[in-house]
Amino acid sequence: MKTQKGFTLIELIIVIVVLGILAVTAAPQFFNFSTDARESTLSGLKGSMNGAADLVYGKAAIAGVEGDADDGATPTAGYVLVDSIEVVYGYPAATAAGITAALNITAADWDIAYTDNADIGVTANVVRFAPAGTTPTATFDAADHTTITECYVEYTDVTTDGARPTITVTTTGC
Repeated sequence: MKTQKGFTLIELIIVIVVLGILAVTAAPQFFNFSTDARESTLSGLKGSMNGAADLVYGKAAIAGVEGDADDGATPTAGYVLVDSIEVVYGYPAATAAGITAALNITAADWDIAYTDNADIGVTANVVRFAPAGTTPTATFDAADHTTITECYVEYTDVTTDGARPTITVTTTGC
């Protein structure tokens, strides 16, 4: 009788199955798909913001209000509206009725934090968008303003005629 050398077919199949299971369970540790997905989502939102801002500016130019600086800072100086979208110098304002309305997005998909320039002592209003439920740093400050400090897109109002809104992406913490 011959002695057996090597693996049997069943042993080989069992080893391949075990290695496959280990690979499937270990792969997420080596490939950070969720971070890449969040970063891609933020980049996509930035592109959408740029496109929406350009479309609204075009409509504001047609209406002749692209140079209007009313920024809602005082009760008598409300925002100029273009198709029910609040604008500053023709671009969407950093408000719920501004860039959020221009993008047609909801709080169900995004954590949205608005900061009024009067609240923080800067010259422009700011709004930050983070993927909903993925930003553990979205907190409320003493005045119940939402603050988002990681993994967000920030839209800053225009402060001078002829300028564009500032749109930045912060991917730390994604």
